[in-house]
Amino acid sequence: MKMAQARVTGNMISGAAQQHKKRLIPLRRTDAMTLAERRNYQILDDIFRSGGSDCFQQVTANSATESGQPQFLRLNIGGTSFMILIDAILRAESTTFLSRFIQLTHTARLKVADAYISSEDAYYFQRSPTSFEAVFQYYATGVVHRPSEICPASFLSELDFWRISHQHVGSCCADVIPQKREEEKEEEKVDDTTFDKLMCGKLRRRMWTFLERPGSSMQAKAFELSSTLFVAISVMGLSFGTIPDFQVTHLMPPHNETIVLPNGTVTVIQKVEQMRVEHPAFVFTERICIAFFTVEYCLRFFAAPRKLRFALKPLNLVDLLAIVPFYLELLLTLCGVDDRKLRDLRWAFLVVRILRVLRVIRIIKLGRFSSGLQTFGMTLQRSQKQLQMMTIVLLTGVVFFSTMIYFLEKDEESTPFTSIPAAYWWCIVTMTTVGYGDAVPATTMGKIIASAAIMCGVLVLALPITIIVDNFIKVAQDEQQAEQQKIDQHSEQLALEAMLNAHD
Repeated sequence: MKMAQARVTGNMISGAAQQHKKRLIPLRRTDAMTLAERRNYQILDDIFRSGGSDCFQQVTANSATESGQPQFLRLNIGGTSFMILIDAILRAESTTFLSRFIQLTHTARLKVADAYISSEDAYYFQRSPTSFEAVFQYYATGVVHRPSEICPASFLSELDFWRISHQHVGSCCADVIPQKREEEKEEEKVDDTTFDKLMCGKLRRRMWTFLERPGSSMQAKAFELSSTLFVAISVMGLSFGTIPDFQVTHLMPPHNETIVLPNGTVTVIQKVEQMRVEHPAFVFTERICIAFFTVEYCLRFFAAPRKLRFALKPLNLVDLLAIVPFYLELLLTLCGVDDRKLRDLRWAFLVVRILRVLRVIRIIKLGRFSSGLQTFGMTLQRSQKQLQMMTIVLLTGVVFFSTMIYFLEKDEESTPFTSIPAAYWWCIVTMTTVGYGDAVPATTMGKIIASAAIMCGVLVLALPITIIVDNFIKVAQDEQQAEQQKIDQHSEQLALEAMLNAHD
């Protein structure tokens, strides 16, 4: 076991990453755990709900024995004795396990405890004494600290058993508490009742389930795979269509061009230009993919119960940007703006080039179907502060070192640092430790400044990247926990249905 742990530790990305790998792996519940679980708190709740007056006793703060000594609650946790002041328990939250336990009579307490040790006058609970140390700390200091040798899942389970809220966990140990997933706003939730009052509600509900919930049926899953395949084909076609071997020669319409001969004679000749364009097979494939994307977007838009909110979602904007350039370019062609005229109309030529570049944005459509890309996007969203810090510090360093390197190198022969903005490229490549090598300082002082830029770049990137990696592990493990909860809920539902069927 120690050798396995050593290998894992050696492959850790960072100390923070190692810590979260230890604590964020969700605990998978097994049948053995269910059988061994002590349900003392359920018995306690049953007594408080239906117990008679003979089950309770009046216990007040600052109460003392007949001899004037403070009262204690004696517990034996897994063989280890603990004594807790009754007054300390009463000062804590009234919903905790022990706060309710001390309100019971001795007879009722025997029903809740696992056993009673008369020689110690202590109530026995079959729990881990090491884990109970955190509970004892809560009643002693009001703050819960996790013992370093305790598994985070076991620690949280112990707090849940003793009904101690996670908000009492100290800030130094709060990283073990799983973050609550942001629930969808009430107006953004979409369920079966959302479509009841809409036109064609039943049809749109079926379409919405089919298009937005791939796990609802095998047909929906097949459609999701088909959409992913079309995205891959479209991107591959866009890439392979730029290879010269896969292009064909296209003759432009002939046009007259006026030239002046050396002897001063002006003549008009007919000129035919050639262009290398994509093979017709790639053009045909592109049109099929665009047709599929158009139909898919229109169906999603028709099925959406809230059109404006649907249109403004980031992934839906990406879907729209993936198809709009094709139709705008087609519109320019229908208006008579061909490739030859584009060269005369610089604005139109620039627009078409931008539209053709935007075609590559459809690769982001894979984010709709890839949980990995979604996790990456959530990581960037959670790391906004770190990214802003890294960007500001990096820009500050770029301006500072570019200014210094310019004044040190500007007088050298054939220097690439002809201006401060021209030195920005060198500084960005240097501080990000890429080291492209197309621009290098020649003077001794310039090399010293370059060395300082390299060391500062390492520091600027190292600190935020560690936090970003830490956030990535958090997001990934949160997703894993959510997935495990869905599996557990599904298993519980199946087990309940099986019990009902057996009962019938």
